[in-house]
Amino acid sequence: MLLELKIKNFVIIDELDINFGQGLNILTGETGAGKSILIDALSGVLGEKMTTDFIRTGYERATLEGHFDISNLKIVKDMLDESLIDYDDDVLILRRELYASGRGKCFLGATQVPVAKMKEVSEYLVDIHGQNEQQNISKVVKHRELLDSFGGNESLVEKIRIIHDELNQIKAKLDSFKIDEREKQRRIEFNTFALNEIDNAQLKENEEQELKNESTLLSNSEKLFKEINNSSIKMNGENGVISGLRQIEQSLSMVCEYDTQVSDILEIVKESLYSLEDSALFLRSYEENIDFSPKRINEVEERLSLISSFKKKYGDTVKDILIYRDKIAKELNLIDSNEDELEKLKKIYDEKLSVAKKMALELSQKRESISKSLEEKVMKELSDLGMGGTKFKVSIKREISDKGEIESENKRYILYPHGLDRVEFLIAANEGEELRELKKVASGGEMSRLMLALKNVILSADIVDSLIFDEVDTGISGKTAEIVGKKLKFLANNRQVLVITHLPQIAAMSDFHFSVQKGKSENRITTIVKSLTKNEKIKEVARMLAGEKITELSLKHAEEMIG
Repeated sequence: MLLELKIKNFVIIDELDINFGQGLNILTGETGAGKSILIDALSGVLGEKMTTDFIRTGYERATLEGHFDISNLKIVKDMLDESLIDYDDDVLILRRELYASGRGKCFLGATQVPVAKMKEVSEYLVDIHGQNEQQNISKVVKHRELLDSFGGNESLVEKIRIIHDELNQIKAKLDSFKIDEREKQRRIEFNTFALNEIDNAQLKENEEQELKNESTLLSNSEKLFKEINNSSIKMNGENGVISGLRQIEQSLSMVCEYDTQVSDILEIVKESLYSLEDSALFLRSYEENIDFSPKRINEVEERLSLISSFKKKYGDTVKDILIYRDKIAKELNLIDSNEDELEKLKKIYDEKLSVAKKMALELSQKRESISKSLEEKVMKELSDLGMGGTKFKVSIKREISDKGEIESENKRYILYPHGLDRVEFLIAANEGEELRELKKVASGGEMSRLMLALKNVILSADIVDSLIFDEVDTGISGKTAEIVGKKLKFLANNRQVLVITHLPQIAAMSDFHFSVQKGKSENRITTIVKSLTKNEKIKEVARMLAGEKITELSLKHAEEMIG
């Protein structure tokens, strides 16, 4: 609910501070007094487009501020909390600053925000319905919301929204699993071939270096045999080193029997002899195992050639090849497991789609059924409001598409978060005319009365607590004006309603009455808004009845109307 509106240096307004109440707030005044400027100011607070032309001449800045009670607006509080915007005691202050330089600033509480954020929040605060406003009723998306509110479909719509989100999440997973079938088959074939080839080769991580060493030995086997054989003869032959050391050992052993001083030398000779004998055994074994086989040379070279070809295809080293082998094995397993997961996801998707189809068709049926009642009630309201020849129609259509998720009666329909239907209100303002879109047919006054009719039929159609009707009385008078006033009064029983009117029948029903007048401030014309007492309200209604010359009769009539 709008609690307070502050305006400074805006068009012809110097400074205004207006406090509104819950119920029917009426603004009256002579043409040109500035009533529409108040609506422009409030529109600025709500985030509508503003230009520097709105700044009062001679000033660098205009300031617009609205105080709103949001105690019952959980959705607004959640939006503010998510954006880390503070507000005090269930009151949210929206402030707009316009600068002559063309800049502007918007604030929610003490937090500066983009104008788009201000507009997003304000949609839940006030609905303005006037001849010069882009009204919510002209927005097709609002038509479906109004119809569903009238039919009590909100719970079913929410269930469809949830399952629609779940279907989209599953679709995203399915898309992530999708691989072009030819590409998938190519990968399976290649990976299977590579895996078999590597496994059949039975590679070992250090094998290549061992083969290279063996290749070197095999290539030099004759030379190695010659040198080893020569060394073995010199070490262990008849006149070899070992034979000589044995003689030395025998001689020193004999000397030690007479003089132990050489015993240490004898031990060194013995140790050397043992080491040489071990070395001689190794050389003899080495010599016997030297391979002169050309067959083995070919085997080693073929093996090295195989490893070299694998390195070109699968990795720079044998270790890399074995790592690659594990990778493609996992990929093949993943493709197999993905197939299983894909089938599971498809099954889940089909099950949820079946539920969504049932709910969406049920919702469509409910909408079709309730639309007739809405049409009848709205047209009755419009008749009461002086639009008796108006035909009101609720159009419900579905979007047919080959890509549609929901199949029914051999047609495929696109499923949206709100169901299958595109709901639009159509109107023929005069008898015999064809039905057309609201924004292309209805005048500003007619649009305001249509909204009034809808609001009376669907009192709980939205959570907005403040409704503003600018010139809802256009083209009506007499009994119709009285009916419009009563309907506005009824509407104001449940929320705040602000009405700019020229009709005394409507003004008389106000809970709060404001007179908009022209005044002077520092020799300049300015707009003044005064909250009227009951006696002042009687005089204002009398003025509306009789004109500037108020008579005792007009005062008595005004008093009777106000009651």
